[in-house]
Amino acid sequence: MTSTIQAGGWASLKLFQSVGSLVLLLLTPGLCDDCVRECHYGDYRICTYQFHVQEYHTLSRACYQCPDKAADCYRQDCIPADGVARPLLAVNRQLPGPAIQVCEGDRVVVDVFNDQLSDTETIHWHGHHMRRFQYYDGVPFITQCPIQKFFRYDFLATTPGTHWWHSHTGVHRAEGVFGAFVVRQTQDLYLDTYDVDSPDHVLVLQDWLHKSALDKFSGRHHHTQDDFASAILINGKGRNYTNQDEDGEVTTPLEVVTVTPGLRYRLRLIYAGGLNCPLVVSVDDHRLTIIATDGQNIVPVTTDSLVMYSGERFDVVLEAFQLVDNYWIRVNGLIDCEQNQCVQGAVLHYEGAPERYPTSPLFYNPNYPPGAVVNPLNSGGASVEEMTMVELDALNPSILREEVDRQFFLAFNFNQINNTLLYNPGFYPYNGVSDEWQINTPQINHISFMSPSSPPLSQPLDQQAFCCYDQEPPCDGDYCSCTYVLEVALGETVEMVLVDEGTIGDENHPFHLHGYNFHVVAMERLGSETTVEEVKALDAAGGIRRKLKNAVKKDTVTIPDGGYTIVRFTADNPGWWLMHCHLNFHSELGMVAVLHVGQTSDLPPVPQGFPKCGNFAPDL
Repeated sequence: MTSTIQAGGWASLKLFQSVGSLVLLLLTPGLCDDCVRECHYGDYRICTYQFHVQEYHTLSRACYQCPDKAADCYRQDCIPADGVARPLLAVNRQLPGPAIQVCEGDRVVVDVFNDQLSDTETIHWHGHHMRRFQYYDGVPFITQCPIQKFFRYDFLATTPGTHWWHSHTGVHRAEGVFGAFVVRQTQDLYLDTYDVDSPDHVLVLQDWLHKSALDKFSGRHHHTQDDFASAILINGKGRNYTNQDEDGEVTTPLEVVTVTPGLRYRLRLIYAGGLNCPLVVSVDDHRLTIIATDGQNIVPVTTDSLVMYSGERFDVVLEAFQLVDNYWIRVNGLIDCEQNQCVQGAVLHYEGAPERYPTSPLFYNPNYPPGAVVNPLNSGGASVEEMTMVELDALNPSILREEVDRQFFLAFNFNQINNTLLYNPGFYPYNGVSDEWQINTPQINHISFMSPSSPPLSQPLDQQAFCCYDQEPPCDGDYCSCTYVLEVALGETVEMVLVDEGTIGDENHPFHLHGYNFHVVAMERLGSETTVEEVKALDAAGGIRRKLKNAVKKDTVTIPDGGYTIVRFTADNPGWWLMHCHLNFHSELGMVAVLHVGQTSDLPPVPQGFPKCGNFAPDL
């Protein structure tokens, strides 16, 4: 049975013909028309935004009779999500928050107003390297003090591509504080591969909970609750398949991507998820040609589906060459999305087709669609249909040298320890409670990250309790915690061997590095589990082959469970850069480290009047 899409929910569009090319830029009313534009050399603008962060609610009073009255779901300030009422954090009462769409070289000024009742905030610009603007990277107690009431981010958009912004405070990202951040170029090398690049064709994907993320975090780590996702949303829209009405229909709106038959479209996919839910993305009766990942151009590869991990972005070209009809853009969730069979769909609507949902059923399927799949889960690409990031090629030719200046081995794992944030070893230790009350601790090299009391970037003279790579960390019994730092000299060539030891659970850790992108030179799964020592021995015996020619560049990459991913980069951006698993619960419990590049003298001066913070402990 098909459901009728409400015509009022379809965005009205303005059409602009690109000068000197066939590319069309479609603008949505309400976006800043001064900055959402075709990019030209010398045309650099100041793009200003106001972000008001506040506690909010889906299906608020702004929604009137939504979802029972579908037209009400499109009212100003209404966040219908999948029709389940729950608290959230929202920026400008939107989910996702406001999109930033600018040209390379524009000045981006974002005024963040923290309207929360009792919490702080920071905003990180995921994928943007913040070169010369290190103080605005948005990491609390590393690059800035948390925002209590107001903070102005002010930087140049110098990292082109599809990126996004999100909170870097607590579990606020999972609560809803995120949005798209697209930096277009004056000269796009792939201009001849597509006809339309529209702000309306940016798809922000997210896993979603039917309770607050803080409730979920506390229930998981201090009680016996699970950490499974409830649903998937596409641009904040979706259906709750566990709560359909008597007719089997769901009235909450779905995202609609409208295309003109015969044109080629650039779709920008962003995965803003916070849980361990890799997403399988495909489009019925259409193949996707990937032209970029994490803002970096690659040699085009055509696939039937692709897998996305938290923080990743893919730019794909879709050719609207099929029969005029409506087709599902399908998103199926894996791992912690499997238990509730999380699936979601957006509608690929050909102009001229009836305004209704596709007639084919939308159902959960944990398997890849037939054909090729890019970025498969927990795989080194053994299957002929699978293509990992190592098997793709960067568009810009590059050859890396064999030797590196610095090499780090980093073990990502869950450890069965008496984490004092979760246990009291004297009263209820890890091994003193039943299995259902045992929760494992995510760590890097058996260390839980602890934030310093003030940001070393802007307050380098403050006393800090750092521990460095290859040093013994401070421990309380079997629980070791410190501000874990990897020291690198400016200009050194760095290799990181990222090992997902996988001794507990079938986990997956997407790794993200601030301030940089990196070449992905090796990736393999060795089994259901492994160790850093096993990987070191394999490498010493010549068992790991690195791709040193035309390796793709990313800033977020998966580490196969029971395997490794090896990345390389040149440390040419001085500063204090966070590196961490991008799953919200994992990073908040300490699966984090800091890359310190260069000296204080290598940095630009601290902005005048930049806020200071620290502990207050006067003598008694």
